[in-house]
Amino acid sequence: MTPAHHAAFRAGLLLLLALVLPARAATAQAPAAPVRVLTFNILASQPSWEKSAKCEPWAVRKPIVLEIMRDCSGGAPYDFIGTQETAVHPDAALHQVNQLADALPGYDSLYAACSGERNGKTHQEFSLSNMIFWRKDRWKIDRADHGTFWLSDTPEAPGSNQWAPGGKGGKRNVTYGLFHEIADGKRTGRKVYFFNTHLNVFVPGARAQSAFLIMERIQKRWTQSAPVILTGDFNSKRDSIVYKYLTGAPVDFENERHAPPLALSEAFAAAGPQNDLPGIDFIFSTGGLGPRSAAKITTRRDGVRPSDHYPVEAVLEWK
Repeated sequence: MTPAHHAAFRAGLLLLLALVLPARAATAQAPAAPVRVLTFNILASQPSWEKSAKCEPWAVRKPIVLEIMRDCSGGAPYDFIGTQETAVHPDAALHQVNQLADALPGYDSLYAACSGERNGKTHQEFSLSNMIFWRKDRWKIDRADHGTFWLSDTPEAPGSNQWAPGGKGGKRNVTYGLFHEIADGKRTGRKVYFFNTHLNVFVPGARAQSAFLIMERIQKRWTQSAPVILTGDFNSKRDSIVYKYLTGAPVDFENERHAPPLALSEAFAAAGPQNDLPGIDFIFSTGGLGPRSAAKITTRRDGVRPSDHYPVEAVLEWK
């Protein structure tokens, strides 16, 4: 090859590299899409409860609940939705679990009846559940790392409830899973845990013990590199033992000091309007995901409220 040919070859190679490398660099540096989250106590489809909460029956509220859950105003659907008080009901017309799952074909879902009755299309007794919905075009659940544990001394025993004397406040559980992000059917390498719960409304001690157990499970998760999102109706205000412990403050309970193993960030406190903070419904996350924004949703239609709770949403960014 002559010097002239060498020069032409080098020039052509440099031109090719100039065209290819920036494109590859841009691809590698492209930021990960944020994670959009909703937590929503939808109010169980029990007529007496709906009457007490001054809400319309489920058949009237359901279209508004679905409108909120299907929201794409953030540029994309919610990645994860945690619903609480989702009724598992013998009456198909009141079986919120099945109705929501059927009405949201873009999502997969996971739940277990708090009563401990096994999942199925039909149930013999009314129960609450804490459902997780996830976008199946972006997330795939880990087959070996998901499930439910009960807020009790025996978390693996379905329906266990030692922390509520006389069963006051009902049986409570946590639904969780490890989720792998996918693009074009392949894993991107990013992953996240999602936990969803609803704490006892009547027994403060049960709520405190629940917070201790949940944080223990988060700390001992199998995949330590995966950040955690925790959603729920915590029936606990910001000055409570539960909120303080979850956000990293040591607390005193039953004459013992409890120091949390880590601190969670609460989305609204970090990135929401400070003049209108939600009372007991929260979205928490660990350090790998930071809140970019948070908002309460106040949607009504013709004066009809979807629930006696305002749903809360947050956008979380990867760190």
